Order: sequence, then C-alpha cells, then structure tokens
Amino acid sequence: MNTEVPLEQKINLETARISWHELQPYFARGNCIYIAPELDLVTIAHKIATDDSAAIALLIQEGKISKVSDIMAQQFFDNNQSMWAVVVKPYVLVQPD
Repeated sequence: MNTEVPLEQKINLETARISWHELQPYFARGNCIYIAPELDLVTIAHKIATDDSAAIALLIQEGKISKVSDIMAQQFFDNNQSMWAVVVKPYVLVQPD
C-alpha cells in the first residue's frame, strides 16, 4: 500500500497563517518570496517545487512573484500583516491575507 501523500496535498497541509513579524528572520536571510494575492499559493508552491520554470518565469515577468522588497517588508511590518505562508526550500512563499 502506498501511503505517500501527493505533493500538492502535502503543500496544502503545510500552508498556514503567520504574522509578518514572525517572518522577519526569513526576510533578513533573503528567503521570502512574495506571491500576489490573486494567485493560488498552493498551486504556485507546487510549480516551484516541481521546477516548472516556464510558468514561474512568466509570473516573475508579470510581477506576480518576486523577492519581498524592503519597501514591501516595511509596509507588512507597519501593518503587522497576516500572511499565508508555506516553505519550499530554501524559500518561504508569502502571500498577504
């Protein structure tokens, strides 16, 4: 019997809400990746985990995926923004709630 959880389901189970303040250490290491609110975080995490580079490159070009900038980080910090987050090593994908 195969008890391995499908990757997309595993990602979904590992996705959680977290405050931006709790994400500060990951931002400081340059590991936070912003995912635009209109995108499905689990789907994007799956594309990154499976190295769907063509789809990811297009989303980066459209500005829907990017490293969290200093300006974004300051806004998130000032608002104590609640985020959805999931780890796709070495990154923490974050999406404003």
